[in-house]
Amino acid sequence: MDVILFILCLVVFTLGLAIFSNRARSRKDIPFELKPNCLLTRWPLLFVTGPRSIFYFSSYWNLYTSFLAEHGYEVFTLHLPWNNSQERKERFEYFLAQQEQHQRRFHLFLDLPTLEELEDCIRHKKPHSIISLTELMDADTKSSNFKLSSLPVPSMPVEFPLSKKASLFLKLSYQLHKILTKRSQLPSLSTLGASEDNALTNSLLLLERAQTLAEMDLREDVPL
Repeated sequence: MDVILFILCLVVFTLGLAIFSNRARSRKDIPFELKPNCLLTRWPLLFVTGPRSIFYFSSYWNLYTSFLAEHGYEVFTLHLPWNNSQERKERFEYFLAQQEQHQRRFHLFLDLPTLEELEDCIRHKKPHSIISLTELMDADTKSSNFKLSSLPVPSMPVEFPLSKKASLFLKLSYQLHKILTKRSQLPSLSTLGASEDNALTNSLLLLERAQTLAEMDLREDVPL
């Protein structure tokens, strides 16, 4: 009986920690001022969720998507299956097929684990719908430029400075997330925009990237 009670308490504690950590992160309100005169992309920005678990599943990209949307960009999030690589790949391939069928185009944003899962699909299928690819990565991560350069779309990494100022509670829940996903490489909390001290700085870097993509779209529209 004591063992059963202990297990029940552990399950309740784990679920409570998971729910609270996701809610606490998604409810963070970081004030910011809008940057004027931003050149907007012709095509939407599509953020793809990386590996998820019960300890990290809501608001995967935190401030980033709302920050860009507030500046006038059309922003969408593609929610792939949580952690099964094969299912995630199949879901992305199905999504691509739908976009190709309806002749929709977009700028793709993803993290390193997701790039590793999807790079073969992108390289071999050469989808017309993907106009560009942006990899979000930690500044101290070994560059994956060799992968990006082999892709059939204009690609570039955006490197974010590391921050260790996340709360102890958030660090604990993210460590449990890493254990559950069993991934060797996951982006840091700061790269995901979950660290309050650099979430806004990172968002501004993405805004710069978005304006670069807007210039690329503009050049594409200019008749030769």
